[in-house]
Amino acid sequence: MRKLIAVLVAALISVSLFAQTNVAEKKLGKTLEKNKDATAVFVSEIDLSQLSVSDNGTVTLPLFSKNKISIVSGMDMTNIKERISFANKKSFITTFATKDLDSNTYAITKIDGIETVTQYKERYIEEQKAEARKNLTKMPVQVVNQEVINLAGAESAWLPGQIQDKLKSNLQEFLGMKTVVDSKSEAALKKLQAESESASRDEASAIELGKITTAKFALFTKLRKTGKGYTISADFTDLTTGEQMASVTSKEYSSSEYLYGSTGAVDEITLSLGNKLGINISDLNKNLLSSGSASFSVDEQLALARQNEEQFKKMMAQYDSDLAKLSMSNDLSAIENKRKIEAEKALLVEKQNAERKRQEELTAQKQRAEQDAKLEAERSIALKTQRDEMAKQAAAKAAEVRKLKMEKQGVLGQINVIESKKKALVEIRQGVETRSKELYDQLVKDRESEETKIRNKSYSTVELGSDGKPTEAALKRRENQVTQSYKDLTNQFFADCESVKKSTAAQDSALLAEIRSDQEALATTRTVSSMGDELKVSFGTYEGSKNGWNAYLSLYSDGVLLYTDSFIVGYEALSGKKAPDMATELRDSVIEEYTNNVDMYNSLLTRGDPIIYFEIDYNVTAEADDKPSEYKFNFNKIRVINTVSGKSTQTSALSKVQPRTMKPEWDLREIKGIVSSEKDSFAELDEYFAKGMSKAEAVKFVRIDKIVTMVKIPEQNYKMMPTEVTQKLYQWVMGENPSRFKGENNPVENVSWYDAIYFCNKLSDKLGLTPVYSVKGVTDVNQWNYIPHQGIYLDNDQRREITQNLQANGFRLPTLDEWKYAAKGGQDYRYAGSNDFDEVGWGNYNDDNKTHPVAQKKANGYGLYDMSGNVCEWVCDSDLEPYVCGGSWRYDIQFLDLNYRKYTYADERQNDCGFRIVRNTF
Repeated sequence: MRKLIAVLVAALISVSLFAQTNVAEKKLGKTLEKNKDATAVFVSEIDLSQLSVSDNGTVTLPLFSKNKISIVSGMDMTNIKERISFANKKSFITTFATKDLDSNTYAITKIDGIETVTQYKERYIEEQKAEARKNLTKMPVQVVNQEVINLAGAESAWLPGQIQDKLKSNLQEFLGMKTVVDSKSEAALKKLQAESESASRDEASAIELGKITTAKFALFTKLRKTGKGYTISADFTDLTTGEQMASVTSKEYSSSEYLYGSTGAVDEITLSLGNKLGINISDLNKNLLSSGSASFSVDEQLALARQNEEQFKKMMAQYDSDLAKLSMSNDLSAIENKRKIEAEKALLVEKQNAERKRQEELTAQKQRAEQDAKLEAERSIALKTQRDEMAKQAAAKAAEVRKLKMEKQGVLGQINVIESKKKALVEIRQGVETRSKELYDQLVKDRESEETKIRNKSYSTVELGSDGKPTEAALKRRENQVTQSYKDLTNQFFADCESVKKSTAAQDSALLAEIRSDQEALATTRTVSSMGDELKVSFGTYEGSKNGWNAYLSLYSDGVLLYTDSFIVGYEALSGKKAPDMATELRDSVIEEYTNNVDMYNSLLTRGDPIIYFEIDYNVTAEADDKPSEYKFNFNKIRVINTVSGKSTQTSALSKVQPRTMKPEWDLREIKGIVSSEKDSFAELDEYFAKGMSKAEAVKFVRIDKIVTMVKIPEQNYKMMPTEVTQKLYQWVMGENPSRFKGENNPVENVSWYDAIYFCNKLSDKLGLTPVYSVKGVTDVNQWNYIPHQGIYLDNDQRREITQNLQANGFRLPTLDEWKYAAKGGQDYRYAGSNDFDEVGWGNYNDDNKTHPVAQKKANGYGLYDMSGNVCEWVCDSDLEPYVCGGSWRYDIQFLDLNYRKYTYADERQNDCGFRIVRNTF
């Protein structure tokens, strides 16, 4: 018995040990295949380099390819291949647990030596962040004005845009980032960013942000006005993860212009962002952002110019790429974005050209300095000492002067502020217009809905006749209801639009007042100095025949070359002494002193020592509103100033004017939008409503008025065409053009009186009006047995039976009295609109023996053109007798006044005879 118990115990121990035993890799497959214990666990160090996991959890390992073993994942296998690869080895201690003995299935429950899933996810996030930082200069960034705090109405409209533009430019130029112009997404990005700040940041909100724009990163800015000044804060956010990668805030600045001006808040923010994001900013750019370039040496300026040229090439490539993508879309936002990028590209082209010119100037100056350095050994100790002492004094004084001169903002900076205000004003007005269009779209739907509702409404008993059909009065009432509904809805639309406009009226007025004030301020004479960043001066060789140095002056603003000139800086301006007359001065000592001084000053100038500086006086005038964004630069004087004494030593007059158009062009003139258009249309309809017409009838007549423009003659019951019938209109109606002097805007000629009344009836019929003329009671011209322009005339019987229905609403020729009344135009002139015929008409002394396009001369008091000259015009008296009035291109001056008229045969055709038409208004 004891022996049996011992055997059993030994067996149990052996099974237990077997279930938990480490197994060599080569024996693992066979061991698992022979295992009969459902609770067994096996541990083996195996090669996992070829491990793969399918979607259903099955694990594939070459180790088990010849066995009947199935391996599944009994642990979280998230990115197992990457985790194994990250561990940087092949073999891992792996734990297998029995899952199902019947199917010989085992689960991997543990792999020692690799990171956990939690560790993997943490590492993955950090790697993504690192990759994002690495891609900062590759992936697009959008600058979003998220919020303004405590800013006044007008200032809040333009200042954020100015800062946004400056930030975008700085991200490109100094941090090498690709910026996105996407106006459509900005409002949505603002909203979601505000929501993500008020709640916890998460990946879901980040993904929503990322869907809105093509940008991968966004710089969200906040502008705050405090009791002491202004501050800007900016959050640089990864739109794919929601991570806030950098957050920076500027110090307080006392004036708004210091925010976006040189070395101001935006430049401070740029430096801080570069530092926090780990982006390398060159020492040159750091100095430029913090102190400006006025104190840069020639070498530093040349290096900066070359650096800028390379950066500008990258920016230009980006603009071209963005424009190519936007050209594929006709979406309104894409068109607007394209317009902005084209404007930025145009400005960049100017900056590129300016940099190239600057490089040429600096290269030439450096070459002269190198030549001067070669001569250094030949100079006397006394001359070197005097030069160096003068350079030392000048440098000390220049530092003081430069500090004062750096405070002033460049003129393009001021103009850009004006343009930013214009942009804000235009955008406010466009916002009103957009809302008005939305209201108009709703108006159209409401009109249709109300009309359908009224027309489909059942008629009551009192509205029906004995035949069960609506009475005439009921039908009329229904039409009147439609008309009244149209009026009520339209007037409500006007009221709603006016309310929208009033909501921005105060801001609109304040901005416009600021713009006008800023434009006036530009006209004040301003002085810019070479001690600042704007005015650059380089020197050439000494010109002995002119007793002075060649100087080359370039006026820049915001990297754009505004003005360039060359002049002579006289010897006396530097030395305070007159140059000796080489022809009369006989003393060698005087000439030697003169030579030494020229050599000394030449050395100082070519080395760039600030012994003198320059000032230029100029002003800028803004052109009138009909020339949007156009400015005129008026350059007046250049002064040479001794740096040490501060005294002006030379003044040169300029009197030069240069125009400049800013891009994009912002037009301050009122938008003639949907409201004014609808008011015009409603006024046209109201004219017919007032006569008791239904909406359908009124719409019909307004449509006709748009096809054939007519002028209402004051105090009369007819409208008249403001010009003679053109060949274009005649061709559209008749299908042919008989004129000798071809031109679609020239008056039709070579038409008889019969042709003219035929045209009137055909035009009336084409537009659904009642024709005026009839032959034997027939108004249909197709039944007149008459072919225009072909010499086939009405017979005598037909001529006698031509009648006119002056109660019809169709087109007709004016009567003699109507023509004369309209031609006078409510004025007392000999000709139609003037006593000077040349102002208003074409006669045989100014016409080149031909007709001319209509409406080229001055109109008369009623807005009618060419009623004196060009072509004679067919009219008729009350008995339908044909006359011509007004004279033509071949008439002498005495036959062109308003009293001239001539009876003519109705079938006569001349190349100086046409007509104009009228229509009754009733």
